[in-house]
Amino acid sequence: MLSTARRELTESLIVSTMLGMVTAIAEWLIKDTLIRSIVVGCLLLGVLVVLLLPQIYQLVRSYNTLASYKNFHERSQIEHQLMHQVRDMCLEMLVSVPPYTTPIPNPGCIPAPYSLLQQNRDKIITLLERVAQLFQLLVPPGTRVWACIRDRRADDCYYTFARAGKYNPNRSISSRPMHKDDSRTIRCLKDSLEYKGVCVLISGSKMGSQMWQRQPNDEYGEDQSVMLGAVLTKSWDHQKGKWSNPKLAWIIGVCADTENAFSETHIPLMQCCIDMFSMLANVMIRSTY
Repeated sequence: MLSTARRELTESLIVSTMLGMVTAIAEWLIKDTLIRSIVVGCLLLGVLVVLLLPQIYQLVRSYNTLASYKNFHERSQIEHQLMHQVRDMCLEMLVSVPPYTTPIPNPGCIPAPYSLLQQNRDKIITLLERVAQLFQLLVPPGTRVWACIRDRRADDCYYTFARAGKYNPNRSISSRPMHKDDSRTIRCLKDSLEYKGVCVLISGSKMGSQMWQRQPNDEYGEDQSVMLGAVLTKSWDHQKGKWSNPKLAWIIGVCADTENAFSETHIPLMQCCIDMFSMLANVMIRSTY
């Protein structure tokens, strides 16, 4: 606020000084009062335009940016609708399978991920890298973006399976599983899917306890703005004409170290990514049947 006040005071002094100079010069050079008034008015108008040029440029730039964002959002919505319909058509033509399940571990052992997910770990990381690169182009300059996938295991917890992008590698040491019912963050994502029909939730460590359950890794400051996407596996019941055996198998996260890096504008594009991962998960669980 202080810098703004100083700038306004400086601009006022400049205008006052130039007004006095122009008036004095005009009185000395031009004796006719009418002509002198016209000349002074034109000169002052020119000075005013010069002073306002930065504001005019900023206004035009803001308008163009707003129009660009609106176009991006509408285009992404259409792309998501197309991707979603193709995904559902493919699933309707595939065989019905039981819900997504993982092996029950031995006592005292950490539950293992789905076998085909583990076998394709490197490829999954490559996909996450592409997602991080995609959203890196859409955040404020200087923001670091990374992506991760959590998979549901036999104990009904979601474990971080892989990460990619610009993140602290020490995250893997202190990462904690998140229970499907006990985690507030996951409950918010499930509520968004159930009550709003939206598989993407904007959350983050800066959004308060109602939207985000704190984790030890929050200390790195790399999840100040987060988009979470629900990846469902399901089957089409041809007799009943509806979906059956739905299960939240994976959660895709796109994270940034800048607060409010993601907004509603980014949701349709994230939904496109979620539909692609959903297609992958649904093909994966059918590969064993």
